[in-house]
Amino acid sequence: MKLMLRPEWKPRPFSSFLGCLDLKTGVVLALLFALFNKVAGVYGLIAVLTGAGSSAAQLSLYIYSTVALVALAWGLNAVKREDPKSTLYFAHLFFADHVLSTSWTIFFAVVWWLYSPHDGRRVSNSAAQANIIENYLGETENVSEEERARLALQLWKREKGAAIAIIVLGWLIKLYLAATIYSYALHLRKGTYRNLPLSRPNYASDYTEMPMTGDDDDDDDIEDGYRVPGSSSNRTSYGKHNAGSYSRGNFSTAPRRGHKAGHGSYSLSAKSHPMSRSGSGRVEDGPSDILFDGMENPLPKQGPDDNPIDRQV
Repeated sequence: MKLMLRPEWKPRPFSSFLGCLDLKTGVVLALLFALFNKVAGVYGLIAVLTGAGSSAAQLSLYIYSTVALVALAWGLNAVKREDPKSTLYFAHLFFADHVLSTSWTIFFAVVWWLYSPHDGRRVSNSAAQANIIENYLGETENVSEEERARLALQLWKREKGAAIAIIVLGWLIKLYLAATIYSYALHLRKGTYRNLPLSRPNYASDYTEMPMTGDDDDDDDIEDGYRVPGSSSNRTSYGKHNAGSYSRGNFSTAPRRGHKAGHGSYSLSAKSHPMSRSGSGRVEDGPSDILFDGMENPLPKQGPDDNPIDRQV
């Protein structure tokens, strides 16, 4: 049993990025944002390998961020090729990364807010940092321990509100970027991306602008949560095709009207006087070129006993 929202409650996919940029441009910016975030994991591993201390949570985050760079490279390639299926899979990965990053953020925030002493003491994570603190920074201290703790607590009370605001803002920005990638993937799957007002002109790509059908039943769940836009080009071509078929069908199945013997004939006499073609390619008329004879007599009216189906034209 599948739970679905009412049609009026389903959100529409984005048609632009921040209302002023192309949707694909917004996806590229989202990837650059994620790339900047994940590259920090590489520097974290370098710091660990060079002697800087780290906790198990920090080390796991560094390793995960480094591995995620491979997924980002694959997703960027899918976005550039406008691959609908791969882009949707990358949207799932991006949202899963957002959930995992949120869990790490909550863990570090709890440790920092509740379990870290905000007394102004300098913490060294390596022997080199301890050496700097003892030999250089220690000589410039001219306050007592109590005064330093009091000043550090004042700074913490003043800055913790801004710190939590920055964390929440970053979380909301990444959530918006995930929704942007989902919108871009959905427009690619439905063939409506090039119809968006801010989309760039079409160019030769590996995938055509046609809606995908069929064999991806697992991927249809994301479409149930959106009001899917229709493709106007597809509807237009479909309507033209139906209109043409309808007119040809009516023309071919229309009943033919007969005529009485002895009256004027209004049909081509193809059997008695066929047209011949000469060797030079010129069409030569037969013995008679008359299409209508007896024009002085108008076409007779059909009586109740005249069935046009029983007569031969």
